[in-house]
Amino acid sequence: MGKIARLKRRPSSRPFLILIPDCQYLEENGISLTETGRKLANRFWPGPLTLILPISPGSPLSFLAHQGGLAVRISSHPFARALFRHRRFPLISTSANRSGAPEDHARDPGWIMETFADTISYFITEGTLAPSPPSTLLDLRVSPPRLIREGALPFIEIAPFF
Repeated sequence: MGKIARLKRRPSSRPFLILIPDCQYLEENGISLTETGRKLANRFWPGPLTLILPISPGSPLSFLAHQGGLAVRISSHPFARALFRHRRFPLISTSANRSGAPEDHARDPGWIMETFADTISYFITEGTLAPSPPSTLLDLRVSPPRLIREGALPFIEIAPFF
């Protein structure tokens, strides 16, 4: 994560979200979903909902945590799904731009290569991506859950679950 944060020039106070292969992956790594979390995951994963879950220091994924929480999501993107069919590992998810730079550029492979050419080892692209809002971010470490960012999934759709 440190290398990605340096590449993006992103402050350490801004954590990354982590893509995971499935809910079982959480259990395998000592992270429990609350009843609310389970309902939300069953309804909206894979999809654009990121849940911030409490994580204990003993979890194998604790090195990815920020302030006792881990922001996780199961992606519906075909490339991410294909990766997880072959390997079960956490994948840092972030836009491909420098922190504070317009995210419009982060969908353009040419711009990405120009920006990061001297600093990355591999670059995989599917071409220019269509604009899309970020995932909706919900903190499940508190009760009731707290909306951190409304994104692709409107809050009105998740509110009935808690």
